[in-house]
Amino acid sequence: MIIDYHAHVKRDRRTGKYLLPELLEDMEQNGVSQRLVSAMEGASISAQNDAVAEMVRRFPQKLVGCAVINPKEDGAAEEMERVSALKEFRAVELDSFEHGYLPESCPHVDEILALAREREMPVNVYTGSGRRTAPHQWGWYAKRHPKVSFVMLHMGGVDFGYSCVDLAEALPNVYLETSDQIELQVLRKAWEHVPGERILFGSKYPVLFTRCSAITFDMLDLTSAQRDQLFFQNAQRLLRLS
Repeated sequence: MIIDYHAHVKRDRRTGKYLLPELLEDMEQNGVSQRLVSAMEGASISAQNDAVAEMVRRFPQKLVGCAVINPKEDGAAEEMERVSALKEFRAVELDSFEHGYLPESCPHVDEILALAREREMPVNVYTGSGRRTAPHQWGWYAKRHPKVSFVMLHMGGVDFGYSCVDLAEALPNVYLETSDQIELQVLRKAWEHVPGERILFGSKYPVLFTRCSAITFDMLDLTSAQRDQLFFQNAQRLLRLS
C-alpha cells in the first residue's frame, strides 16, 4: 500500500482545466492507493482550493485535499479559516518558494498556524531551494507552535538536506517528506537520527516521476516495518485517515 503525501494536480494553461484524469492514471500505474493533492496554479488561491475540494468530493477514496495558503495576501487568515472548516482538507501547504517570501518576516503566519493547531491539520512547508526555503526559518515557528506538526517538504532538498535532518532530530513536531531528496547520504542520516514514524513518502507528481520517487528506497536497507511507516502508516496517522 502507498499513500503519496505530496503531489500537485497539473493545470493546462491554455484551457484552464486541471488534468485530474492523468493524476488518477498515474496513481493506478504506480500502485498509489491515496494521494494528498494541492493545486499551485489557478485564477486565485481560493479558486485553486475550491478545485481541489471538488476533486476530493468526486474521488473521496483516492484523493485527500491539501489547501494552499499564501500568507502574503491580506485575506490569508480568512482563507485558512474557510478551507480548514471543509472536511475535504486534511493539511495545509505554505510555499515560500512559489509565493516568494521569507517565512520569519511574513505576516499572518502565526494566525494560520493557530488555526492549523485548532483544526489538527499538519502544515507542509517548502524547503530546499535558496534562502527563502531554509528549514530553520520554519524551525523558528515550530518552536513557537510545538503542538503543530510541521512537514518539511523535500526534506531540505539539495541545499539544506543535512540541516533539515538536524532540525527534525531536535524538534519532535518536525516531520520529513522525501520527494526530491536525491542524496542517499541524507536519507541514510534521516533514518539514523530521526524516528521512523516522522518520515513520509512523497512523489512531487507531476514534476517528478512517481516510480522514480518510490524506487529510491530500494537502495536503502529498510526493514519491512520501516517501509510500512514510510509508505502509508505515517501518512494515515498524520492525516487521520481511516
